[in-house]
Amino acid sequence: MDLKQLKYFQAVAQQGSYTRAADNLGVAQPVLSRQIRLLETELRQNLLIRHGRGVSLTESGRILLGHCRMILQQIELMKEDLNLSSGKLSGHIVLGLPPTPAKLLSLPLIRRFRAELPDAQLRITEGLSTQLQDRLLQGKIDMALLYDPPYSPDIEKQLVYEEKLYLIAPKHDERLEHEAPLEAADLAVLPLIMPSAPNTFRLLVEQEMARHNFVPNIILEIDSVETMLQLVAEGMGYTVLSKYSLDLAAYQDKIRVIPIHTPAFVSRLFLATSGKRSLTRTQKEVDKMVKGLCLEMLGD
Repeated sequence: MDLKQLKYFQAVAQQGSYTRAADNLGVAQPVLSRQIRLLETELRQNLLIRHGRGVSLTESGRILLGHCRMILQQIELMKEDLNLSSGKLSGHIVLGLPPTPAKLLSLPLIRRFRAELPDAQLRITEGLSTQLQDRLLQGKIDMALLYDPPYSPDIEKQLVYEEKLYLIAPKHDERLEHEAPLEAADLAVLPLIMPSAPNTFRLLVEQEMARHNFVPNIILEIDSVETMLQLVAEGMGYTVLSKYSLDLAAYQDKIRVIPIHTPAFVSRLFLATSGKRSLTRTQKEVDKMVKGLCLEMLGD
């Protein structure tokens, strides 16, 4: 058994596919398959089960994957300690971001990362908070920004930002002639354009409305913030978003922001990491960068 075999096995287990793992590792699939077979032969255990959608782990495979994560992380920590002798931090970080924060934070984060950690590597992947939490639990990413993540004993999370959501309405709208805060009864009759579940803003609106015995009138489900704002600007309906989402809008002269008084939709953004693995020094530096940028870019 060698470290390369463990690395290959972890990649296949996390990707659930030999093909995707081979692409990510930059090796030929036959080479990958042969190394996994050698590992299974040496351990005298079946580790992976092939099926039509890829591969899944056996019980022995799940046990080995837990050990792989610890072993390979220790290797990363060893490399960091050795590189510290030359005053450099290295390592590879995979950061997950929801779509809107990704558009706002990615470029400034990459610039700061390259300036402060020139010997390290950063990969940013986008996804819904629910998807990113699953990837974090599976060990596919190192840390992620998540909106209102459900409790998990295997995740450490820190609140980095919270804000109220607002109704986004067409600039000149006959239904809403004043800027007075809205209530649940008002929202229940407005035609809303919202992302599809399990988007956290969508779930927050539905849950808070239900607490007041109302159901939101969702007429369109659109998973693009830009498209939702364009439809609102054209008078097709209304949406509920954070104020910083408007930084992405090319239609700010055609829309307006109206406070929602009851219920108050409060969105919370957390920086989450695995509770099973300690952060490397490089990851701790990225942790600081992300939290600092959230305050700079998203704060009032």
